[in-house]
Amino acid sequence: MKIKTYAESKQQHADNLKQSIVEAAAMILQEEGPEAVTIRRVADKMECSTKIIYNLFNNKDGLIKLLYIEGCNVLATSFKSVSKQENMENYLRDLCETYWDFSRNNRGYYQLMFGGAFHDFKPGDESIHATNTALQQFIEIITEAIEEGLIMEDDPLQVVRVIWASLHGVIHLYLGGHIQSIETAKCLYDTTVTNLIRTYLRKYT
Repeated sequence: MKIKTYAESKQQHADNLKQSIVEAAAMILQEEGPEAVTIRRVADKMECSTKIIYNLFNNKDGLIKLLYIEGCNVLATSFKSVSKQENMENYLRDLCETYWDFSRNNRGYYQLMFGGAFHDFKPGDESIHATNTALQQFIEIITEAIEEGLIMEDDPLQVVRVIWASLHGVIHLYLGGHIQSIETAKCLYDTTVTNLIRTYLRKYT
């Protein structure tokens, strides 16, 4: 049996504590929105001093970065739950529907990741990598469609970015209050999905 050294045990304790703090912050984010996520509020939730959180994360951005990555993990898990289908159109629609559901069921995460909820936070390389990882299933299916000649484009990442930007535009307008009715927003979202499929899938050309 391998015995952990003091340094390893101390690091594991710190990692576990950081994860608990991130989970507490995520709970506040989901229940009360981004504006409620402060070091003081998280410390109160954890029943600890703000100094402990600053020692572990250095500053609020350090905590927000891990929250961002956690949101990416939730999105990636959502995409992975979508069963792959032989029919490319149906598969793409299911993935797009999952993205819509993520924005509705995880509004706090969505606003943090894609809505600029924390104006001073700018995603760094690690956060961008987490975003790309979350979108990996989308990238893989578009790559497959290009290889099979179903989509006449050369760069799958560019296609994913166009789809992502288009879908985000509708969601952002709704979350920003520019589209007040959820029914209107969903109708516009579904129409956007259909138009994107007709733009890219070869059978519609």
